[in-house]
Amino acid sequence: MTTLQTIVTHLAMDAPLPIAGDDVVWPDGVSFAREQGMALEDYRALYDMVGRKWHWVNRRHLDDRQLAALIHHPATEIYVLRRNAAPIGYIELNYKLFPQVEIVFLGLVESEIGNGLGPLVMKSCLQIIKARDPKRVIIQTCTLDHPSALRLYQKTGFAPVRRKQVEIIDTEMAPN
Repeated sequence: MTTLQTIVTHLAMDAPLPIAGDDVVWPDGVSFAREQGMALEDYRALYDMVGRKWHWVNRRHLDDRQLAALIHHPATEIYVLRRNAAPIGYIELNYKLFPQVEIVFLGLVESEIGNGLGPLVMKSCLQIIKARDPKRVIIQTCTLDHPSALRLYQKTGFAPVRRKQVEIIDTEMAPN
């Protein structure tokens, strides 16, 4: 078990969202689509593939009932990024407090980071959200996440609204 200190940055973007309406053009073999009723084991595998290196621990130890209550809730939407049908990233959106929308998770597997997909996923994500006409979109990141995450969010139009230091306990440290 490892205890890690991190600074969490909460960011927000208020309406009107400054998102271009032109279609996202995905590279050959790459698709991005909503995954309804995602199997718990598939969600856990994708969550782990995307987040283990960055110490995503929030969902790792939830039992089936707890996880299903979150990801199968009517206010939750999950979109999976695939390359040749294999999952390589995802976003999870939470509409429970609409007209505020939370981007709960947005991430790629490590081998896909730096291939230009992150900005495409973010643009597509914000287009999906914008279609609902929200008043505010929120997201958070921390100093344990990929160093480009905060820059991407700010470049997209999010502004930091709060920072706080937190302690994360990672019982299954990612290998170096």
